[in-house]
Amino acid sequence: MADMHSKFQVTSFVDGSNLTTFADGTLETRNPRRGQWVKTGWADKRARFIGVSRDGTITMDLYSGGNFKKFSEKVKAWKKANDPQMSFDF
Repeated sequence: MADMHSKFQVTSFVDGSNLTTFADGTLETRNPRRGQWVKTGWADKRARFIGVSRDGTITMDLYSGGNFKKFSEKVKAWKKANDPQMSFDF
């Protein structure tokens, strides 16, 4: 547990200097979990991390706040649009 605690941040901070490496997946500390709080240098409030699309676009939710149901709906929509296993024709 102590080892995992050292790799987890309650809130990640993102600004222009670390935007390109924030969620590139090269290090465990650069691999934020879905739902993790993120404080950006360009917004007044925290956002929740949703994911990184196939083209490298970082997606965060600034508007749901603590409403887990709204956030969950946005994650489902993001997964459907970005996860090839979620693309069904029916």
